[in-house]
Amino acid sequence: MLRSRLIPALAVTAALVLSGCSGVGSDLGVAVDDREFSVAELQEATSQLNAASAQVGAPQQVGGPQQVVADLALLPVLEGIFAGSPAEVSDAQVRSFLTANGVPDPGVATIAAARSRQYQVALGDPATFEDPAMAEVLARAQSVTTEDLAQVDVEVNPRYGAWDVNNGGVVPEVPAWIQSSTDS
Repeated sequence: MLRSRLIPALAVTAALVLSGCSGVGSDLGVAVDDREFSVAELQEATSQLNAASAQVGAPQQVGGPQQVVADLALLPVLEGIFAGSPAEVSDAQVRSFLTANGVPDPGVATIAAARSRQYQVALGDPATFEDPAMAEVLARAQSVTTEDLAQVDVEVNPRYGAWDVNNGGVVPEVPAWIQSSTDS
């Protein structure tokens, strides 16, 4: 009788111990410098940003979590470019924009990725080039090098790919155990 109770008890204990091993570290979606975003936060950001894009009538969706990863990875450099400028964007401004566009409770990753996107849009806006107050921002943006982008510490969950500044951002990562027929 003792043995029949012991085995299920051990199984429950083992399950609890193993579930403790799958904590926050295994749920990492992307770490950018000192900020970490979970897989769930990346998925939420993708969904929320796509909802906001649809609300404003954007011609295309945000894309998948890989695009959110790229936006988050670029954010530290963009924040440096826009620091102290009239176009610097606060969390409150981003939250207000998202709330007004169908995202009543934006997540942390959503806010950060949306800020990155707003900065990217501003850098591509002809009005930015015509605004004398933005001259310093444009000068900083033009001075950014690949080395500056590589200075950002980006760790991507392999399910999304790998961060590769030299190849344009997030690139698919092929596991070592997958080989093409030409490799053999």
